[in-house]
Amino acid sequence: MENQKKFIEYLKNQQSLSLAKSKKMLDEQREDEAILEKIRANIFGIFIAMAKMPNQSPKFLKVKMDEIPTAWHESLEKALEYNDHEKEAQERIKIATMEEIKLKFASIAEEN
Repeated sequence: MENQKKFIEYLKNQQSLSLAKSKKMLDEQREDEAILEKIRANIFGIFIAMAKMPNQSPKFLKVKMDEIPTAWHESLEKALEYNDHEKEAQERIKIATMEEIKLKFASIAEEN
């Protein structure tokens, strides 16, 4: 249970950082970058919600971490195929954020 609390804390901190960066970028009129930070924050939010679901094991989260990005990889392939650079950037940020989350999840699990 302690690991789950640490993981949720990490997710919340990262989400807050991303939202703060997004706001700062909007203030600096860097709309495209702000959108990408907001997408990052949303990914952290999704995993906060899943980690807080009652009666879910760490295995459930691990499965979701592998399952959810499947659609993002498919969407990235299509974006590359059709030279949709905006969609490509969005899918890449989702995938990169997911990898970051997976690494942190694994490192917290290894602590015990």
